[in-house]
Order: sequence, then C-alpha cells, then structure tokens
Amino acid sequence: MAAGVVANAQAPREGEGWRRFLLTLNALVFMLVLMSVADVFGFGGRPWFGFWDSTYAETQRPFVIAIEQPLPGGASAQAGIRDGDLFDLRKQSFAAREALLDVLNAKTRMTVVRPNGKAVAVRGSTVWEVQPLWKLPHHILEVISSLWFLGCAFLIALRSSMSRSGRVMAAILLLAAVPYSNDLVTPNPAVNLLTQIFGNTCGLAATLLMIFLTSCFGTRPLWRRLLELLAFSGAVLSYASGILFVAGIWTLSFDPLPYQQGFWLYEGAAVNLVVAVLALAAVATTSRSERARTAWIVLPLPLSFAAVAILVAFVFGATWYAALAWNVLYDVLVLLGAATVTYALLKRRVFDFGFILSRTIVVAIVSLVVVASFVLLEWLLGTVAAGVSHATTLVANAALALVIGVSLGYLQKRVDALVDVTLFRKRHQDERALLDFSKEAAYATNTDALLDEAIRIVERHTDARNAAILLDRSGEYAAVRSFGDGATPVIGENDPAILALKTWHRPIDPHHCLTALRGALALPMLARGRLIGVVLSGERAGGEAYAPDEVEALSQFAHGVGSALDSLATDRGNMQAEVLSVERAILAELRSLPAKLADAVRRDGA
Repeated sequence: MAAGVVANAQAPREGEGWRRFLLTLNALVFMLVLMSVADVFGFGGRPWFGFWDSTYAETQRPFVIAIEQPLPGGASAQAGIRDGDLFDLRKQSFAAREALLDVLNAKTRMTVVRPNGKAVAVRGSTVWEVQPLWKLPHHILEVISSLWFLGCAFLIALRSSMSRSGRVMAAILLLAAVPYSNDLVTPNPAVNLLTQIFGNTCGLAATLLMIFLTSCFGTRPLWRRLLELLAFSGAVLSYASGILFVAGIWTLSFDPLPYQQGFWLYEGAAVNLVVAVLALAAVATTSRSERARTAWIVLPLPLSFAAVAILVAFVFGATWYAALAWNVLYDVLVLLGAATVTYALLKRRVFDFGFILSRTIVVAIVSLVVVASFVLLEWLLGTVAAGVSHATTLVANAALALVIGVSLGYLQKRVDALVDVTLFRKRHQDERALLDFSKEAAYATNTDALLDEAIRIVERHTDARNAAILLDRSGEYAAVRSFGDGATPVIGENDPAILALKTWHRPIDPHHCLTALRGALALPMLARGRLIGVVLSGERAGGEAYAPDEVEALSQFAHGVGSALDSLATDRGNMQAEVLSVERAILAELRSLPAKLADAVRRDGA
C-alpha cells in the first residue's frame, strides 16, 4: 500500500519534470528554426544560404563530380561553369569541396579548381534571386512545417507529459522540426559539416523513437520483433552512411561520393517503409476497443515520413527544376503529416474540437452581422438619403456603433444558443438523460434493477464502444455490469487509478496511469467520501475524446448511482438490524418462558 501511494505521489512530479524538459527542447528547436530562417531569407542583409543554380552528378571516376544544367544567369553560369564541367574533390580546398557537395555561401566568393588547374570564383545566389518563384515555395513550406510540428509538440508537452506515448510523440515532433542540416549555413565549412551530422543524428533519433513507439502497442509476435530489429539495424547503417559521407569530405582519405545518399535517401527510404509497416502491425495487433486510439497515435508520422523518404530517393539526381518541384511535394507531405497529427491531438482532447468549431462559427456570425449592419447603413445613406452631409453620416455611423456595442452581448448569447442547439442537439439530449437518471436513481428499491438500468443508460446515451460498472468487493473492484467487447479484470485497491480516484474524487484518463483499467474515462462512484465503485467508459466509436460537458454529465451520473447504491445498502443493513433485534427479543422471551411458567404454577398452587 505504501509503495503504491509513493509511486502515485511521484507521478505528478515526474510528469512536471518531463514537461519542463520538453518545453526547454521546444524553445531550443525554435531558436534553430529562427536561425535557419535568417540563413535562408536574411534579416536586414544578404543571407548566407546560397544556390549553385545547377545540379551535380557522380562520374565513373573516383572523387570527380560533373556540374549539370547551370541556369542562365545563375551562380554557376556567372562564374563561367558550363554543363558537363568536371571538378576533382582532391584538388579542392576543404571549404570548396564542402561547398560543392553541401551548400554554397551567398555572402562570400568561393574558389573552386577545374581539372585543368584553372581556378573559378563563384558566389551563391540567394532565394530572392534567379527564379525566386521556384525557390521560395520549398523554403516557406519548410518553415511552416517546422513551426507546425513545434506547436504540436508544445501542446503535447503541456497536456500529456505524464503519458509515455505522449512524451515520445513530442520528442519525435521536436526532432522532425529541426531544420534541414544544409539550411544552417555559416562561413565555417567545419561547422557546416557538423550541422549535417547533427541533422542526421536528429533523423536517426526520430526513426528510433518511432520504432519504439510502435513497439508499445499491440502484441509483439516473433515476426514483429524481427522487423523491429531490421528497422533498428537499417537506421543505424543508414546513419553510418551519412557519417562516412561527411568524413570523406572532411579527410579525403576515401571517396565520399558512394555514401552521398546518406540518411534520408535510399537506405532511409527503406527504413521508413519498414517503420510504416511496423505502425500498421501495431494497429492490427491491438484490441478492437483500443484500435482507433492506437491508429491516431502511431500511424500519421511513420506514413508521412515513409512517403517523404521515397520522394527524396526519387528526386536525387533529377534536374534543377524537377528537384525543386519534388521538394515542394515533399513539404506538402510533411505538412499533411503535421495536419494529421494536429487532427489526432484535437481528437485526443488537447483542445475540444467541437468547442473550437462552435466558437469559430459564433464569432463569424456576429462579425457578419456587424459588418452587414454598417454596409446596410452606408447603402441607405448613399441611396435613400442621398445628399446628406458628412457630419450626418458620421453621426449615423456613431449611433449604429453605439447600438451594436450595447446589444453585442445579447446578440452573442442568442447566436451562441442557436449554434449550440444546432450543432450539439443529440449530445445535449444524451447529457440530459444522464443527469435525469442521476436523480431518478435515488428512488430505486432494488440493487439489480438499478445496475441494469444504469448500464443501459450508459449504452444508450453515449457512443462508447464498451463500458462497465465496477463495485467494491472486499478490497477489490470487480465488474458487475458491462457491455461491449472490452475485458475488465478485477482491480486491486492499490491500483494507481483506484488510488487517484480515492484521493482526488474526479474523473481520470486511464491512459495516463500505469493501471489495469482499460478504457478512455474512469468516473468515481462516491458515497459519504468513500469510493464504492467506478464507471469505466471505453473509447468512443469515432475515436474522439469525451468533451468537458460530457465528462461532467457522466460524473453526476456516477455520483447519483453511487449514492443510490449506498442508500440501498444502508436500508438493507438497517432492515437486517431490525430483524436481528426482533429475533433477539423473541429468543429472550422464549428463554424466560420456563421461568415464567414455573412462577405461574407456584402462584396457582398457592
């Protein structure tokens, strides 16, 4: 018992520590994003990030690359580089070979050497120069996707830092938000290569965490464990390929070109495909009641990254225009993954999606009424009352603004009520049924009938896939009524979820506890401050989380049923006490009867 209490007390502190850690990482990655924005777009000056305005390809000769398709007027063409020109990495300075294979600086000129020994000075063009309409979309979408992932990670850190899956998901999103390594450009080539290693390391960590996340769900037969081992091994080998590419550029002790595919190309594409298969396997091997929740957690990012990795593999070696077009499609897929994650977060009640939708509609309608009122007034002044003075127009507009200001609160309430009734009619009817039964339960006279009706009300007026009513049976909580396919084991009184319900007397999400309870919402049934039972509601049919007003109605329902059960138990106890008292009186009377008879005989004889 003591150990369970200590563990339960330490859980909030542990969650708070993880929250601070994730928020700190969020701030650091945000700073990296700002640095990449400054590198690519420039703040008050010419940016560092530069374009060659051409592509390069391997040749059959070691250490030698060929420049292909230099754009007219681009950086390569202005330096006199022509289509097919060859450059031997062994004849270049460290800075030059890093620029040839990584990214060119747009602020300073770089000297590269042709095979004939002739030096060429070249300076990269910026994103604003030479076909900017082709360059800008990729980098703008890249920044948007990074900020989007940061926002999702921030929300998870605030709301789900106590959940292991939430922490892993937040870490994956933060790693995915790290800018691409070649977007962080400095005048120092060594720092540029280190940022490439850093970017590859973040990619490796994101992949390994995705593999770990899929392993936390469903059953893991031998074939799944072998796939996980294959994915782990492939990710490490792909990362090693990227490290060898950087080491080859740095030292020239071996040809780096065979390793230039690096982490996110062919090997990375294969690894991400395996991770996507693992995510699908995790969903397929999860119980039906948990399948929707598992799919929203594990599927979006692996499927998005798999599609992205395949695109990067195809784009390698393409023309300059095709590469930029593919990069835009790449960013669109990343944003689609971010949008899917956001939708999953909304479904998991980081925000109440229905509440956001209703608030948006209310604001839109009120704004439309205000704008339409002023437009109508201007039309009336311009047509019906043509020729009115400017002062009269100002007075009329001021009067209308005053009227709208006074009536805005009333208007907003009326629109709010209309939208609420229109969008959530069924939900309010179900809530009313739950609240009504919480009061009607007090008049039940039979425990079995009360429990039968209670579970029927839950099944009829919620869209839960399964639910159960658990009652205290000598220190253990066992299901006495249930529906659906969810299996509910006997729960001990030291279970973390039971301890939390006893302590805080409020609903909890079992996903945030290391508990044997399997469901989406656990509601305490309280009587005189004692936890006599639990109403356990499973995942909703559509995968959404329970809205705050639904949780409140179910809480009142659980409290009403718990109080009614306690009253029935008390009445039964009082009745049994009265029967026992009568029995004792009868026995006492029977025991005293011989003495009374003897006394009566003596009196008659006398």
